Amino acid sequence: MHGSIEEHVGAATLERYSLGEFGPAALEAVVESHLLICAACRDRLAAIEPFNTVHFTLDGPIYSRITQIQDRSFAARHWGRQMEGGRRFQDLPTACQYLFDSFAQMFPEHTCGEACSGPATPSMENHA
Repeated sequence: MHGSIEEHVGAATLERYSLGEFGPAALEAVVESHLLICAACRDRLAAIEPFNTVHFTLDGPIYSRITQIQDRSFAARHWGRQMEGGRRFQDLPTACQYLFDSFAQMFPEHTCGEACSGPATPSMENHA
């Protein structure tokens, strides 16, 4: 993608978008606009994000995402208004466990309700 809404988003650009590693806000806006109209690119993005959820906490929304990197590793991270961090893992179960454990340590009082969204994964189902 070179900045046109009509062009499909390349694999490297989707990865950077998923990881929140965009520099120019204008390019990020083009990617987001394209994703709104292109089911194929949305499907490709979903395929590299085996876990993507938001928890609504007293500190505001906390986003948790796992992105499969092109080298086949997994980047697991949390971010919100006052936090951002994560790690890379060689397998999905370990990345899921990291998200579960780190979120539970940061927000032990949180219980997911209807406002919390995202797909459940086996290691995250009972985190509330």
